[in-house]
Amino acid sequence: MQWLKHITVDLITTLVIAIVVFFDTTVVLEYVLYVYTVLMVMARLFTLFNQNFRSITKRKTESAPNWMYHVLYLLNVAFLVFGMFYIMAAGWVFIWGVAYYVHNYSA
Repeated sequence: MQWLKHITVDLITTLVIAIVVFFDTTVVLEYVLYVYTVLMVMARLFTLFNQNFRSITKRKTESAPNWMYHVLYLLNVAFLVFGMFYIMAAGWVFIWGVAYYVHNYSA
């Protein structure tokens, strides 16, 4: 259960996505989600091209079970598609794909 500390941000992100999609109570959270998604896409894009950052990212993802990240990313994409946030869902598919690539195929 020590790995729960390592995925706290991912859990909070999934919770915020669920709140934005299902409750639609505040526009502020929607903008926070837009900004966070853009920053994550940029970070993952940077991960593809920078070997040093890739090694840091890979080391961090080994702290928790891989299946947990896949479940959270799947929920993020599913919630966003359900809420018709298709561009953000595409961003999260990209984030998920790059994370998978870096963890499994990166040197």
